[in-house]
Amino acid sequence: MTRTLKWLRRPRTRGQAMAEFSMLLFALIIFMGGIATFAPDMFAGFTIYVRGFYLVLGYPLG
Repeated sequence: MTRTLKWLRRPRTRGQAMAEFSMLLFALIIFMGGIATFAPDMFAGFTIYVRGFYLVLGYPLG
C-alpha cells in the first residue's frame, strides 16, 4: 500500500497532470452518457417490477 501512496503522491509535470485530468474527464463523460442512454430502460423495468409487486399484494394501480 505504501508503494501505491508513493505513486499517487509523486510529483507531476503540468502536461502529465493535464493528460490525467483529460482522461478522467473523458471517462466521466462516457459514463454519464451511458447512464443517460440506459436509465429510461432501467427505470421502465423497475416500474414493471414494482407494479407487479403491488398487483400481487392486491393494491390498486393508479
